[in-house]
Amino acid sequence: MLGENLTIRTSPTQGGPRVGVDRIEGKWYFPSMAAATTFLTLDKKGRTTLPEEVREALGVGAGDFLLLERTDRGTYELVPATLVPNDQLWFHHPEMQARVRRAEEEIASGRSTRTETPDEAQAFLDSLKKEPRQRH
Repeated sequence: MLGENLTIRTSPTQGGPRVGVDRIEGKWYFPSMAAATTFLTLDKKGRTTLPEEVREALGVGAGDFLLLERTDRGTYELVPATLVPNDQLWFHHPEMQARVRRAEEEIASGRSTRTETPDEAQAFLDSLKKEPRQRH
């Protein structure tokens, strides 16, 4: 259980008491090292409420998913998450994302052909079959 592995110690500083967490492995985590610190209280079932400013910073609301990831330092981070349907997983593959980025760059730079009708599109595609393909 998390509470059995951590002890809370307070130490006075100029700004008032600060809380440090002394881990059994001998490592310290000082909230004063973080950009912002928020203390949360758990209920009997282990639930808590994220403050409004945290929800806004994460861009999450009611019903959204969050991942609780353990870092290499042994701390935990909350990361907004979305569930992806199995039939759409291909789109999130890094290779596919790279292909989409390249296509968007080509469109933005004007290296694309626009057609107005299906017949024009088919004629353009047919012309590509006849011409030797050039690499960029």
